[in-house]
Amino acid sequence: MIDAILYVPDFTALVGYLDQNHPDMLERDEDGNMTNPPVVTGFARTPATVTSDGNSLLVYARLRDEEAEQWRGMPHMEVLSEQPFTGPGTGQAVYDAIFADATKDAKYKGVYDYTPYEADDGEGGIVTVTPPKMFGLLAGA
Repeated sequence: MIDAILYVPDFTALVGYLDQNHPDMLERDEDGNMTNPPVVTGFARTPATVTSDGNSLLVYARLRDEEAEQWRGMPHMEVLSEQPFTGPGTGQAVYDAIFADATKDAKYKGVYDYTPYEADDGEGGIVTVTPPKMFGLLAGA
């Protein structure tokens, strides 16, 4: 098993590609039509973290070896980081590889920005909010 962060810069393009080339990877209704909104199926994952426009996303996935191979070469998406699943600590290693690479970290932050920011505390003051760096993990990671 492989734990990975999958990055999709353009979900619409990925869905179009899957619909034409791998229709079985998209959830279908009883008539065989793609569900709306589209749902990619076939592997264990966290709920997607999505940009405000809904078109770029990140997902933490646990893939069997053959699934990992398929996703590594998939157009319209990128495996930002992957590690063999070895139990506790795997998730931290997956994320650490992203945070150590400025290009990957910039893509990650383009969807899930963990930069601290200031916000009104509702009582006339300002507080610094520090989002967690990791958006999600699967069980056992």
